[in-house]
Amino acid sequence: MRLLLMLVLCGVIAAAPNVEKREPIYVGEIQDLSNQNRNILVNVLIRQFFTILRNIINNGFDSLGIPPLDPLKLDHFHLVIPAGIINLDLELKDALVAGIGGFVVHKSDLELSELSFDVDISVPRLDISTDLYDLTGDILTAIPIYGKGKAEFVVEGFRFKAKLFLKQSDDGKSVIIDRIEGATFDLPSLTSNICGAIGGGDIDAIVNAIVEEVLVDYAVRFRGAISKLAARAVITVGNPLLEQLDTWRFIEPLLPTA
Repeated sequence: MRLLLMLVLCGVIAAAPNVEKREPIYVGEIQDLSNQNRNILVNVLIRQFFTILRNIINNGFDSLGIPPLDPLKLDHFHLVIPAGIINLDLELKDALVAGIGGFVVHKSDLELSELSFDVDISVPRLDISTDLYDLTGDILTAIPIYGKGKAEFVVEGFRFKAKLFLKQSDDGKSVIIDRIEGATFDLPSLTSNICGAIGGGDIDAIVNAIVEEVLVDYAVRFRGAISKLAARAVITVGNPLLEQLDTWRFIEPLLPTA
């Protein structure tokens, strides 16, 4: 058990770049571990990984040039909803998304034989706000809607599940994402507070009620397509960050030998 703890501590310290002193990991000792002890080591490493990830999201990572990501600032977000009963073209500028760092890990199983990572993660509450939105659209293609102003959205109970297949980076130093399969999500609750929508009078309350109902239904109906787009975005955004971490040398000794 002491060996396991030492390996975990060395791994956490050495994975971060710009650390001057790195303790060695003895491959022979790891290969001699029983499957049970390997699983213990892997699970401890995974828990530590999520702890580090949460810390990076909340506080940033100066040595990698990563600023705090909670709240996450979106310079521009464009959402088009052609839902029939209501058709919206909504642009958010300088939006803030708060609550990402409060994610909860329900499942995190690393399968070494196929180098896959099965995850189930939820975010209890996301608060999205902007001081400037631009909205155009219509209700039943007959009643025009437009407006500019402040907007707030609250998403509660968002949950994401997927199986990540991992691989070694081209330079051999990092564990990165090869592909994502089985991605899906739940969006059970959305509260909309759009101020300043105009369509034959002040109809903020009507627009907000319809947006809440339609957006959740739209997300459910097109869950597959949305999940695939999100999976590609995770790889595009995540791999450049993962490539900066020296992590492959900690996974490699744990892989089953031929």
